[in-house]
Amino acid sequence: MNIDKYAELNNKVDSLLAETNKKMTDLIDQYNESIEDDEDATEIDTVDLDAKFDDLADYIEDYS
Repeated sequence: MNIDKYAELNNKVDSLLAETNKKMTDLIDQYNESIEDDEDATEIDTVDLDAKFDDLADYIEDYS
């Protein structure tokens, strides 16, 4: 395996996951703020969201 290509892939995937995690968290936060006055709406908790992205970040290492 070419170490440089592997490192480049890993860096790109890490950057993509970090960006997506931030965007997803922001979207959920915006949703939660928009439903504050709605008693029937259910808030979405982001307490475990980082762990989901950590699992994805481990994917390349786990399957290489």
